Amino acid sequence: MSEKINRSVARALEMLELVAASKDELTITEISKQLGIPKSTTFDILYTLLDKGYLEQANEKQKSFKLGVKLFQTGACYLEQTPFQNVAHSVLEKLAEVAGETAFLALLNNDELVYFDKVESPNSVRTSARIGSNNPLYCTGLGKAILATLPDEEVKTILARTGGLKPITPYTCTDETKFFAILNQARQQGYAIDDREHNAEVFCLAAPVYNLQGKVYAAISVASLYTKIKHEPEKIAALGKMIADAALDLSQRIGYRGPRLYADF
Repeated sequence: MSEKINRSVARALEMLELVAASKDELTITEISKQLGIPKSTTFDILYTLLDKGYLEQANEKQKSFKLGVKLFQTGACYLEQTPFQNVAHSVLEKLAEVAGETAFLALLNNDELVYFDKVESPNSVRTSARIGSNNPLYCTGLGKAILATLPDEEVKTILARTGGLKPITPYTCTDETKFFAILNQARQQGYAIDDREHNAEVFCLAAPVYNLQGKVYAAISVASLYTKIKHEPEKIAALGKMIADAALDLSQRIGYRGPRLYADF
């Protein structure tokens, strides 16, 4: 531990993180054992947090604790002071710089994508996607990243509402069985791929972004010329992991508490 770190403050934060991560209320003894802190020290810190409203007593007899409302209020202030657009743009800038490709952010709106932001690298592909323009979900990496967060039956309902799997390029997937296999692959690997399905020259990798309520809210992507990446499976895998990590980081920075991007259906 660094000499500049206050041990008591560090322990208080560790206790809050432990209580937050636990599905059940924790007693003084359990917190003391799990963190390896003397019971007397644990008692003093816990009751300080209780007094300040960051913890609440869940069971007075058992002396068990849960998170307090003051912690929520503090977190809400963070969200108010951290506009989504600013956080998302910084994530796109880092993606574009590290990947050397164009990075996109799109929001989900009425069964369509709305392009909200993009950052271009000097050597990246220039695409026709304009900020504010709409695109379908089923033939874009961004859209498939979002669709893969939903149960298949809900995806089928969306496809029925929007006219089904219509061909946009010669590479657009129009077979429903193959399409749902593609979504399942996205769930397993943590990111979706658009292999020239919306633009015959562009290869795209994308991952979903969740909001505070745990609902899919948007998606971010990296787009490259297909000719630059078609024979580089290792680069594709590296970019996929990069976009998935960035999407989870962005989601958590705006309040999402999930440990991963895709649940099992």
